[in-house]
Amino acid sequence: MKKTIGIVGFKKHELSKVKKKYNKFDFIDINDNNFFTKKIININALLVLYEYPVKKNLSIFLKYKFKIFKKLKWVHLTRAGVDECEPYLKSYHFKLTAGKKIQGPNVSEHCLAMLLSISRGLFDQFNRNKYTHRPTEILNKKILVVGLGGIGTEISKKLNMFGAKIDSVDHSFTKKSFIKKNFSLRNLSKIIGNYDIIINSLPLTKITKNLFNKKIFNSMKKLSIFLSVSRDQTINIKDFKKFLKTNKLFGVAIDNTGSFKMKNKIEYNKKYNFLLTDHLAGVTTDNQRRTKLIYDNIDAYVKNKKINFLVSKQKGY
Repeated sequence: MKKTIGIVGFKKHELSKVKKKYNKFDFIDINDNNFFTKKIININALLVLYEYPVKKNLSIFLKYKFKIFKKLKWVHLTRAGVDECEPYLKSYHFKLTAGKKIQGPNVSEHCLAMLLSISRGLFDQFNRNKYTHRPTEILNKKILVVGLGGIGTEISKKLNMFGAKIDSVDHSFTKKSFIKKNFSLRNLSKIIGNYDIIINSLPLTKITKNLFNKKIFNSMKKLSIFLSVSRDQTINIKDFKKFLKTNKLFGVAIDNTGSFKMKNKIEYNKKYNFLLTDHLAGVTTDNQRRTKLIYDNIDAYVKNKKINFLVSKQKGY
């Protein structure tokens, strides 16, 4: 009997291609209208290339309706963050994979764009005689990258080319030529005051929620720069807003994932040198990595080999 794979977000030509290439499987196109029908709940795998066709029901599935999919062995989400799934991971009877590394190029470039906008005063370019702080350089700056997954690693690689001195905070660290020292998360408040630039690229888990709080902010070096391309929930927003008003930092840039109300896609507060972008870090025209990852994983699934970027039920990412 053929195995059945449910696919989401494939265009017609992509659907034809996958059916032709893997003709030993039955493929069903899934959307909000048919998500929980009798035919769908008997699928063996669910592959989500783009989430918009199941925007209404995907969260319902991930939180509790996954239980009715008795034959399901594998689910793939292209998103990098799977924090929505974390409370339920240990209950999943299927393997979960995600695009937690393929977002590295676009998110790291967005991080650098935010950093250079802050460090070079790009939003103050028409008021050069009124700089709060003169533009500064990345060369020889001491940088701490907190969270060295696929995104944090790509950020570190790029900053290394700028001549920065990079340390990291990561609990599953493996030696890398562009990282000088690695520290444990529990030592963050003790070491953070040594750095000119701090970058938050952590996954959101129970451990990292509200990690950047009053204690951490107060421990930061005067006139340092703080950047975040992580989920907002890793930051205690109440503590952050109070700290921002102290004007202790040179500047701040955050890619907003929902905690800040925004009228525009990009907002800038000159008073605090504070740049906010509306979750633009994940946006890119170069989406071929999404499709390649799915094809690579289908190949592995067909051959009963290990699928790529498996989410750990213990770590939560």
